[in-house]
Amino acid sequence: MMKKIAMECEVSPFNLESQDQNFLKVPYCIVLMILLLIFSSCSPKIYQKEDYPFYNKSFHLDTSSALRTDGVYVLDHIWTDQNGGTVKKPENHIFYKFYKTGQCNLTVDLSNEIKTEKQYQNVINIDFDKQSSTLFQGYYKISEPKIIIQRRVTPRKLFEYKYGYLEKNTLIIVKSTIDGRGKFDDKYYTGYYKEYYVFVPLETKNEGQPQW
Repeated sequence: MMKKIAMECEVSPFNLESQDQNFLKVPYCIVLMILLLIFSSCSPKIYQKEDYPFYNKSFHLDTSSALRTDGVYVLDHIWTDQNGGTVKKPENHIFYKFYKTGQCNLTVDLSNEIKTEKQYQNVINIDFDKQSSTLFQGYYKISEPKIIIQRRVTPRKLFEYKYGYLEKNTLIIVKSTIDGRGKFDDKYYTGYYKEYYVFVPLETKNEGQPQW
């Protein structure tokens, strides 16, 4: 298509009539090329495994890890250092599902409809069977007890990193930023904000590796 456009935009110096016709075509060609560039830049991209620096096809979670994959981590409360320490309940129902092969998925239940174990499991099964990653899917790496979750910020074509650490049956996210490049730097593990995700066990089958 681009080759055809370029051919149309060529002006022959030996044919004035052809030159006049091509002169009228030039603005059209330019507009068309600009539109193609705009559409190609605005069209959403579905990121694949290889787009994520955290992706490691040989990764397998150590059996002694504090991170559990037989259920979900549900956001229970948020702590800030305001007024000497303030705890509040989250506005939205949010939960993480982690996989032994390095993938993780964040689900935002805006309608607050997911309540039973069967409903949680249905959502997990749908995500597990998808052939390509979506907005909230990503990868993680661990240096016990620290954890970093990496996902793609699609409109800005950047990586977002969630820095946190693990306690027994609890995931604590302390910072969300595009900085740090996913390094286990202590400065990203201190701050005035903490999200506490409490583990909810599910009767999961031997799920294997997700498709994304």
